[in-house]
Amino acid sequence: MFQVGNQYGKMSKRGKALDKEMRDRIKQLANGLIDSIDIDTLTSNQRVNMLKVVLPYLLPKELSINGEMVNEEEQEIKPPAVIVFGDSKEYKAYNQMCEEEKDKMVEEATPLFNSKP
Repeated sequence: MFQVGNQYGKMSKRGKALDKEMRDRIKQLANGLIDSIDIDTLTSNQRVNMLKVVLPYLLPKELSINGEMVNEEEQEIKPPAVIVFGDSKEYKAYNQMCEEEKDKMVEEATPLFNSKP
């Protein structure tokens, strides 16, 4: 309910966005830092970490692991498997199964809902 003197809709006291000059200076600083890195002096761990940081900016997100474009219409969408255990013994037994046994168990389980209309 509206109250006299409330602060709703008032301009925020948070800082304003960076102006163009400041953004340009930050870009110049970042580019200078990147140019000053001597990759030959980095250890293998540092190289791997740098690769981890840089790769998301280089690879498009649409690419699959194989490098092929995946069409969403062609991709089969399956609901996640939900397994309900009666007690901790059943859970421990499940964890000791091999992957093939787990997959078979999931396939044989009755679905909680119909995934297809």
